[in-house]
Amino acid sequence: MVLNKIQQEQIKNTLSQLGFSEKEGAVYLSALQNSNSSVLTIARDTELSRGTVFDIVENLKKKGYLAEVRKGKKRRLIVENPTNRFYSFLDQQHYELEKTKNLVEDVLPLIKTINANEDFNPQIRVYAGETGFRKVWDEIFSYQGKEFLSITRIETLVKFCGRDFLDRIQERKMKLGFSSRAINEDSLLSRELKAKDKEEKRETFLVPEEFKFPTGEIIFGDKIAMFSTKQENIILIIESKDFAETHRIYFEMLWKFLEERGCENKGVGN
Repeated sequence: MVLNKIQQEQIKNTLSQLGFSEKEGAVYLSALQNSNSSVLTIARDTELSRGTVFDIVENLKKKGYLAEVRKGKKRRLIVENPTNRFYSFLDQQHYELEKTKNLVEDVLPLIKTINANEDFNPQIRVYAGETGFRKVWDEIFSYQGKEFLSITRIETLVKFCGRDFLDRIQERKMKLGFSSRAINEDSLLSRELKAKDKEEKRETFLVPEEFKFPTGEIIFGDKIAMFSTKQENIILIIESKDFAETHRIYFEMLWKFLEERGCENKGVGN
């Protein structure tokens, strides 16, 4: 079977991702398209020297991508079952990744212990735009306490990355086992999210209309993520035990105020 140029490029790109050199990819692709290949025919097809093709063929045979068979008195090259070979490659990659993961998990407690013995240095990091927004959520979901507090205008979060990403945040939150408490501006979207509080392990208060949040914040561990409007387009991560504790107290004071005021905390229709 002869592939068109687009198909050939697609296969070459994939082979490159699997660690094939450009010449190895060309030799493999030539053998793939011709079931009656030999070193000579591949050399003609790829415009590589016979010596180069021979060395590459031997290397691909050792890796299990090519095999040599006899047809009468002639020797021909065939492509080994690609499904078995490529999945074997993926299995090996998975094994190496798991091994690396285990090494990291073994050494992390030691590294954290060393860091814990040093003086804590507060940090402030600034992010911008959609990429920064995603990085901040990666940091939130890396928090081992698996719980966060938020004071937000939901529409502000949607403007940063869209409703689809907000839905993926909720899916990721549930998958990782996070719980949360939220104080949100009252809006149709806030009420829509609030209706899912129980299944998404969340408690929500909707503040009265006279309260407006130009910005939002999420408190997790010793950190605060502060989101500006889309127009200002900045996100601050403040890593400070004192600041985080102070903002956590602010949150609890507001939560208690809303609770005593009898603000809605029962979901849509209740």
